[in-house]
Amino acid sequence: IENIPDGPGLIIYYHGALPLDYLYFLAKIFILKRRCCYSIADDCLFIFPGVHALTGVTGIIQNKKEECLNVLKKGKLLGISPGGMREALFSDKSYKLIWHKRKGFAQLAVDMKVTKIALQSLIRKHQQIPGSICRALLERFHKEKKKE
Repeated sequence: IENIPDGPGLIIYYHGALPLDYLYFLAKIFILKRRCCYSIADDCLFIFPGVHALTGVTGIIQNKKEECLNVLKKGKLLGISPGGMREALFSDKSYKLIWHKRKGFAQLAVDMKVTKIALQSLIRKHQQIPGSICRALLERFHKEKKKE
């Protein structure tokens, strides 16, 4: 929280299947700093009727460069999860990052010369979906016996 600037800033976070850590972070920013953070949502969210009106009051915007630029030009915070839900459902240690052509957030940060804040996630330690249930159980319960 102490790294959050008073002006515009780009919050880069890991989405996860349920991005609860990000939602808690947004609440904490609002409580401690009285600031709202806009968040980018995938275009598929906006195809449902009525969602556009709801996103307008919650600070969720479409993944369009112009909208992102407007938020930052107004001095607001903008939350971006590179890869979004596509990257949220990785399975095991052999997972490879899939960027496709989605690198615009980095260029946006450079163009706007805003502060970039990367949130550290506990996903690797606590929430990773195991590739093998046997391996997961072994890692969880196998402990070296104490020498007497």
